[in-house]
Amino acid sequence: MANAMYYDDDFDFGGDDGEDSKHTGGKRSFGDLEDEDDEIYPPKKMYATTVAANDHATTTILNLRASLEERDGTIAGLQKELSAANADLERWRNTFRIESVVPSGTTPEPDIVLAALKKVQTSEEVLKEQLLTSKRRESAMLVKLAGREQEIVDLKALVNDLKLMLKPPMMQTRRLLLDPAIHAEFTRMKKELEAAEKRVKDLQDDLAAVQFTPHSKNGKMLMAKCRTLQEENEEIGREASEGKMHELGTKLAMQKSLNAELRRGYQELFEYVEDLNDDLERSQQTIYILQKQMQEKESQVQQKENLLLEQRKRADLREMSIKSREEERVQYLLETKTDIYAGGEEDSKR
Repeated sequence: MANAMYYDDDFDFGGDDGEDSKHTGGKRSFGDLEDEDDEIYPPKKMYATTVAANDHATTTILNLRASLEERDGTIAGLQKELSAANADLERWRNTFRIESVVPSGTTPEPDIVLAALKKVQTSEEVLKEQLLTSKRRESAMLVKLAGREQEIVDLKALVNDLKLMLKPPMMQTRRLLLDPAIHAEFTRMKKELEAAEKRVKDLQDDLAAVQFTPHSKNGKMLMAKCRTLQEENEEIGREASEGKMHELGTKLAMQKSLNAELRRGYQELFEYVEDLNDDLERSQQTIYILQKQMQEKESQVQQKENLLLEQRKRADLREMSIKSREEERVQYLLETKTDIYAGGEEDSKR
């Protein structure tokens, strides 16, 4: 009973507070004490039920605590993720603030940013394709270079062999020169060996042709070689077409630049001609003004000349009138003197 009371006190959630408050303040009767003495050792079934209920409550509390701890851990993880997301958001904001990929004068909206990112991705894909094409060209050029180097090595080896064949050892030359029969026999055996090797090669080719299937080793090798040759031919054709396109593009660019240069020269010439026309018009206006001024000056000069002529004529007339008046006066004086002289002579005669 005491054990049961202990669990009831520990795991009381406030459901029976009213009933406990009723029994705490009053005295118990002797009947209750007798009943309590009788139930000191309750039945095993009731004890087991109480223990099971207590275990279940303990398990529930532990589960609740574990769920609370798990929830706290989840909340902490979510807070960390939120902090990381906020940090990423702040970093993106700083990035857009410092070095923006969107056009100037616009805010970094999601649609604009996505369009800019798609544009960057498209340019990146184009650059990747160009890089892949360049790598393919480089690989083809390396293969060609390796083939040319191998041909050079083979030709050098062949040249060395030919040099050695042209310069045989001295002792062998002496033996061949000393024994013509051995030389003839050696030549005949060499020819027979060459014929036999040629026959063996022809037979091997015939055998390979008879045994040729797409699934055989030789067939697979030949098919792989054919595919390689086909790819090389396609690559060579593509390079040739690209080379022609590049050449045509270069010529077109040169023609465009030449047309632009001619257009610019024509524009400059047209502007120069317009300037000359303007200068010519200004010169003609100046000439007209000068001619008009010259005519006015000539008319003024002519007027002045006429005025001078009139003044000269007047002066001449005045001089002539003055001279005639003086002559008349002199004549009058002479006549007067003559008369006076004649009157004096008459008076003297008287």
